[in-house]
Amino acid sequence: MTKVSVVLYFWVLVVATLLFAKTAGLAEDNEAIIKILVVVTILYVGVVMISRSKGRALEEKRSAAGNRKNPFAPSEKRKKKRK
Repeated sequence: MTKVSVVLYFWVLVVATLLFAKTAGLAEDNEAIIKILVVVTILYVGVVMISRSKGRALEEKRSAAGNRKNPFAPSEKRKKKRK
């Protein structure tokens, strides 16, 4: 995920959470809204940090194993053209 998508998904999550809280009657006053936002923010940051660390570990594992080949790179074995 890019930084832009992380921020965009965060705001989508905040809006969806606030709409759900208002609909469910959980957001009666400002104090409840702030508590909901703090909890959602902590959970989102945790999930993003875990997913990014797993992605980095997987990328390092692939690069260490040499499994990252470019499918669009020119072939190493080239056929000689006949005249």
